[in-house]
Amino acid sequence: MAQKNKINFSVRLDEDLYKKMLVVAEAEGRDVNNHILHLVRNSVAYHERVRGKIDISKIEIEKQTEEN
Repeated sequence: MAQKNKINFSVRLDEDLYKKMLVVAEAEGRDVNNHILHLVRNSVAYHERVRGKIDISKIEIEKQTEEN
């Protein structure tokens, strides 16, 4: 069951990169999903430190249904 305010999306990686990510995630004590979240959070935090806070109030995203 999807959690409130969570967005699911697919990312395509080549097999070698995915395998390497598995190794890094395991070495850092994370599963792949949590490792990706960690990387994205760090990237956004860096962007906001360098360029300022991101205003998300005007950003619209297409809501996915269970069938999509």
